[in-house]
Amino acid sequence: MGGPRRPRLRENLRDVALFGRVISGGLVVAGYAFAGVYLARWLEGKGYPNWLVSLTPPGAVLFGLWQGWLFLTRLTRRERDEREGGGGHEN
Repeated sequence: MGGPRRPRLRENLRDVALFGRVISGGLVVAGYAFAGVYLARWLEGKGYPNWLVSLTPPGAVLFGLWQGWLFLTRLTRRERDEREGGGGHEN
């Protein structure tokens, strides 16, 4: 009775979960951006040089982008391995 709809439901739930993980990756980047601004303000208050204060937020954003990229590529690799029947990634 409900046979053909079940795989489609599972696929839709997997898409929703993947979308949630992409959103959380974006929130990771935003968190690092916020931390960079907060750290830059703290450095400015302590009297650190202006070049360091101005490079802190972009540096934190680049680090956040790198972390988000690692998170998403690891996730897509795992999804691909499950789809191909590999079961997992050995590292």
